[in-house]
Amino acid sequence: MRRFRLLIPGLIAVSLLLTACTPSPAVIARPMGSPLNVGALLSLTGSQSASGQMAKEGYLFCQDWINGKGGVTVKGKGHPLNIDIADDQSRPSIAASTTEQLISQNHDTLLLGATNDATAARAAGVGEQHQVPMVSSGASSDAIFNSHYHWFFSVAAPRSRQLQGVIDMALAQDPKPQSVAILFASDSLSAEVANATAGYVQAKGLNLVYGTSYPSGVNDLSDQLRTAAGAGLDLLLEVGHQAESIRTIQQAQQLNVQPKLLAFSDGPGASRFTAVLRKSANYAVGTTQWAPAARNRTSYFLDSFHYSLAYAARFGHLPDQHAAAATAACLTLEVAIERAASTAPEQVRKALTDIDLNTFYGEIKFDDRGANAVKPVYVQQVQAGQTVLIWPPEIASARPRYPDPGWAKR
Repeated sequence: MRRFRLLIPGLIAVSLLLTACTPSPAVIARPMGSPLNVGALLSLTGSQSASGQMAKEGYLFCQDWINGKGGVTVKGKGHPLNIDIADDQSRPSIAASTTEQLISQNHDTLLLGATNDATAARAAGVGEQHQVPMVSSGASSDAIFNSHYHWFFSVAAPRSRQLQGVIDMALAQDPKPQSVAILFASDSLSAEVANATAGYVQAKGLNLVYGTSYPSGVNDLSDQLRTAAGAGLDLLLEVGHQAESIRTIQQAQQLNVQPKLLAFSDGPGASRFTAVLRKSANYAVGTTQWAPAARNRTSYFLDSFHYSLAYAARFGHLPDQHAAAATAACLTLEVAIERAASTAPEQVRKALTDIDLNTFYGEIKFDDRGANAVKPVYVQQVQAGQTVLIWPPEIASARPRYPDPGWAKR
């Protein structure tokens, strides 16, 4: 899988390799049935539009792939898949009314989406009311799953596990860390992750020496960094947003705060993170639901490598975690329909509760809350200016670089 490190900078090479390397779906001659309409709720405009647009591409890729192999098979007939896309404008209230429209006016009795936690929280209730299954590509908040909806499922790993892989990775290194400090933004989702992470830190026998919140969008974290450093931390974990992660790196360097590992929920992996920080970004660790280099075992569809090649040829750029999750959600719904041998909502819902699928995105298996309980959140690290996957070992493309050698050696 080292091929990825060569291919990612140049999409010309991707396109040249596509014809030779990418398997096409097998087209099986079968009687054709009527089109299968599936509603999809996406944030195509508004604050979450960047991830929503990537999710749209992920759904369209899946639609094309399924139709290229003859459609969704139900009782021997191939049904062309038509994804009926609607924009929730990144607004929860609009998400609720748009979901209602997809069900009541468009008569979509199977749904994909929503593509973020805020809109999913509202859409899930509408789907539950109408008893229409929804497979989300973007919901990860445990607050949604803990509502125990019967008709809502998400392929993403729960948010409460976002930094567990970072801790597991660090504990597998030599010397093992002993102490942890956690900084987190004051919004509810960041607090949710921070609280879950604190519990995991203590369950693993580590000493939580400091934990504090800061206002979202804060420009100065120097006081928190000084206090954390004074507490004798080995690991500094920050749950927040990309701009705050960048500021933390900058101020930690200015103050010469040097833990064995700096890890963030958002930042490493984003092009702006490395563009702004340059060499200072090296050794920083972040998390992601998926990356093109993920070496996941597959039982259906393409592997990550060939998916990324085909996607790049279709859209002119590589898929990110949002696009991959959308493709995975679409494939999961397709498999559930085929295993149910029906498009009836109740039968598809039952098939979703029983599904256990190995995909390029990771294993997909839902617990009784509709959460994908088996998929880990992956850990990535900036190494020599490039972001590489380092954990879990079975999917990694590079080894962790630990402990951090210090600011002067970047």
